[in-house]
Amino acid sequence: MHQRLLATVLPLALAMPAAAGPGLAAQPAPRIHSVCDLSQQFSFYLDGRFHTQYLQGVGRDARNWGSLHRLDLSNVNLLVVDGGDPRLPYSSASLDHVVDYVERGGTLLVMLDGGDPMPPAAGLTERFGVRPTTERAATPLRAREPFEAEADSFRGGTVLDVPAAASVLLEDRDRRPVLAVVDAGEGHLLVGSRGLFGHQPDAKDPIHAAWITPLLVELATTKSIDPKRPHRSTWAEHARELGPLTLEYHDGTEPFAVAIAKEYERVRPHLVAVTGVEPAPGMLKNLLILPTGGGGFSSGQRIAIGAWWGDYPDQRYPMVELIGHEAGHSWVLPHAEPLWNEPIATWLGIQVGKRLGMEEADQTLQRQIRLGRRHDPQFDSIDPLGEDAPRDLIWGKSYFVFEELERRFGPGAMAKYFRTKRRLVAPDRNGYSMDDCVAVWGRAVGEDLFDWFRGLAFDVDPGRSDLAGNR
Repeated sequence: MHQRLLATVLPLALAMPAAAGPGLAAQPAPRIHSVCDLSQQFSFYLDGRFHTQYLQGVGRDARNWGSLHRLDLSNVNLLVVDGGDPRLPYSSASLDHVVDYVERGGTLLVMLDGGDPMPPAAGLTERFGVRPTTERAATPLRAREPFEAEADSFRGGTVLDVPAAASVLLEDRDRRPVLAVVDAGEGHLLVGSRGLFGHQPDAKDPIHAAWITPLLVELATTKSIDPKRPHRSTWAEHARELGPLTLEYHDGTEPFAVAIAKEYERVRPHLVAVTGVEPAPGMLKNLLILPTGGGGFSSGQRIAIGAWWGDYPDQRYPMVELIGHEAGHSWVLPHAEPLWNEPIATWLGIQVGKRLGMEEADQTLQRQIRLGRRHDPQFDSIDPLGEDAPRDLIWGKSYFVFEELERRFGPGAMAKYFRTKRRLVAPDRNGYSMDDCVAVWGRAVGEDLFDWFRGLAFDVDPGRSDLAGNR
């Protein structure tokens, strides 16, 4: 990499964050069109957080949810990928597509550490002569001249094997590369240990942004883009209609898609039986298969399921619980449950597992209740609504409440609650509090439950809800 780039990164870093001083014209923001790739391994971090930490204010970002070789990179000057999951290697078409993009002037950032087996992105960097290793980097890290940077927030990782033509920017204590640039054609590969970059889903750890941001700007802007022609996120390219549900997947997740859709078809009628109602109107229309074992998410209308969650398909129960959880969010809307929005979704998944005869379901339930009792043995002393309430207490006490209500008012108490909530709580209602929730429970089972909940240390009051009693 040319010396001018190395020499200008620090001055650029110093110039970027500040607004123009008195009498000085503001400098135009550098223009980056970035794409964060989610096709090989979904993460909430690349789904917006990386851009927030390192590219906010210097350009615009898009996401790739589909097969990488189908992605239009013509108006993109920065492509961001991480290591990926070994279950989903890059296709030859995707490797060729990315190499061609770089050689035509694009910049590729690859954040990865070596492992056994090697992550799929290793096959990508090897096309440029860079091989990750399994050798751990020894701290402290230091910058090679003339690159000026501090890497004091390094979270750990492995070193790189790079070609002689590479420009090593950071090395470990033993002078082994940790971050390097390789020029290829008219573009650049920037590759470094994953531990050099942030990782928190809440984007609260923008480590090294003071020099990573200007480095990305300097590299990416060697390819001109048309800022007036926005680049767009690319969705998973395959869709299959399954009755009222649309199954969404890409080439790599196709082998998992049909099996997970069948699991959903088994789960859905049990969710209807437990809740006594269909999903909220307009919800649960799409099922997206994510390339991850890390879970899923729900937007209400769309649920997304990690393709190999819980070692699926070798283990079925975790997948059944996850589908029940994510789909369950579509039942509580348009008013999410206060306090136990997440616990109630998992409890629904557990109930589905129990109805399917899976032993792991009740084991999961009882384990969480035991964890909650470690903080509050009788579940009568800690307010789960308190700011400092432990997570295990919130989840364990929530499960205890659901189980006790089912025991006291007969199987089907939860179904009574959902039916009553749909009847009493208008879709356009402004807010749904824990006071409202307890009021609805009472109306559902025909008994004032505020004293019972207060006996479990909940701070609830019927005077704070217009849904209490017969109002």
